[in-house]
Amino acid sequence: MEIRRFFAVMCMVCLSTGVALAGNEAKVALVMKDLTNPFFAKMESGAKQYAQKNKINLEVFGVERETDVERQIGIVDNLISRKYGAIVIAPADSKKLVQICKKAIDNGIMVINIDNPLHKETLTQLKTKIPFVGSDNKAGAAMVGNYIRQKMGGKGKVIIVEGIRGVENAELRKTGFAESLTTGSQIQIAASESANWHKDEAFSLMVGLLGKHKPVDAILCANDVMALGAVQALDSLGLAGKTWVGAYDNIEEARHEMYGKRIHATIEQHPELMGEYGIRLAEHALAKQTIPDYMPTPLDLITYDTFDKKIGLSVSNLANPFFDLLRKGAQDTGELFGFKVTVADAKNDDAKQLLDIQKFIKDKADVIIINPTNVETVSPGIEMAHEAGIKVITVDRKSSRDDLVLSHVASDNAQGGQMAAEFIAKKLKGKGNILELEGIPGTSAAHERGMGFDKAIGKYPEIKIIAREAADFDKAKAAEVVKQFIQKGLSVDAVFAHNDNMILGAIEAYGSKTPKPMFVGFDAIPEATEAVKQKKLTATIAQKPEIMGARAVQTATQALRGEKVSKALPVELDLIER
Repeated sequence: MEIRRFFAVMCMVCLSTGVALAGNEAKVALVMKDLTNPFFAKMESGAKQYAQKNKINLEVFGVERETDVERQIGIVDNLISRKYGAIVIAPADSKKLVQICKKAIDNGIMVINIDNPLHKETLTQLKTKIPFVGSDNKAGAAMVGNYIRQKMGGKGKVIIVEGIRGVENAELRKTGFAESLTTGSQIQIAASESANWHKDEAFSLMVGLLGKHKPVDAILCANDVMALGAVQALDSLGLAGKTWVGAYDNIEEARHEMYGKRIHATIEQHPELMGEYGIRLAEHALAKQTIPDYMPTPLDLITYDTFDKKIGLSVSNLANPFFDLLRKGAQDTGELFGFKVTVADAKNDDAKQLLDIQKFIKDKADVIIINPTNVETVSPGIEMAHEAGIKVITVDRKSSRDDLVLSHVASDNAQGGQMAAEFIAKKLKGKGNILELEGIPGTSAAHERGMGFDKAIGKYPEIKIIAREAADFDKAKAAEVVKQFIQKGLSVDAVFAHNDNMILGAIEAYGSKTPKPMFVGFDAIPEATEAVKQKKLTATIAQKPEIMGARAVQTATQALRGEKVSKALPVELDLIER
């Protein structure tokens, strides 16, 4: 806290000279509000990480409290005098910051608005357009409001604690709360008052309002900091844990209260992405690239239902980078939603995967997510989990007991195979020979990718698949298979592999030999996308394993909240080519 206060003061001291420094035209300034709020610490972290990775000269400025509007205006004014190249700003006031932002633009400085949107009418009056990066605050508040309404059974009495009145995101959240709570329900809003985003003000406000309006069934606060003040007020009156509390921002202290079931819902609006995307747009603008007027950031409803719940994640083979990315997506998303995620690596061993599933059942996992080693052999494990009343989600590969699976998350492998075939056929101009490297027999991924590929290639009578060789999704096996193929004096115009590991093995086997065929893989693992950049790999089908892992956990979250989930959840595919 004291370090941030010192930093804020030093920012103002540094700027007070008003001296334009040479070279500032290449600098990007991030101007935030309330440096003491953990939400903005995440925003700063995302911005700095992107800047460091992309060698962007970034400087960060801010104020101590969100009501310090004049100080934030002063910071921007001094940045203008110092001729910075771009300013990325989370405005403390939607209306009062518009004029100074226009001044920056008039002085040739690029301005990017993040988090709290500047007032549209004021921007229109001043004939000014400023790109915005952020989430839909009204939609996020409605997500919390709908959840609390369902918990209340559609009736009862609610208090809304607002942010700073007149600030765009505060007004949008208030509207989102009110509309979602009252539409089609018998819920009464007993009071709606501002605490200016601050914990101390929320505490004082709520002590008074609870004394006046109790009993109250729920309190909805426009940010987590105010929700913490509301919980303190409930504590002081002996009401904590007896009143539903909704919030917004998903800061760590609010998450701690969720473990104790004292805050029940909040919104993660990914401030780290706001910071990152804002700096990215500034970078592109300074490079004279066209940038969008609006770049959205995602919203996630975080609720107490999943905190301390257990997920068992069984992965077929973590030595494969694709499945390690799937694991990462699941673990990161599990942490976001408060799950305890335990990962087991089957190492392509069917028997080990069954033992891992049995252990998850013994440890009373709430949900088991399985990436099967084999479509058939995993079935007894799924049956045991079903008998124990544990929900099962499969990811990437299917099981023959799909009837017992809550949901299956995967790309359309057959479509991916078809995309690869159409790409190769176009490059070969409808004529040539292909070597196809197949995955592990019995896996749905190998069967479906091969089926999609072979069916599409069958439309081209002058293209022949002259050999199909199983290499079990393994790089070393693929390299050996291709070496033997070459030693036999056989040549092809293209090699298609059911995953990137195998296609990288094929590239290794060809070495410096020329002429080389085109190489097309499947998965878009980091090594493969790098090989595309280096023009070693012609193309790969991207099926986004991190998103698969994330969606599996998101589906588990919905199920534990009692929400309806889809039986099949497709993940979109992309073709990455050089």
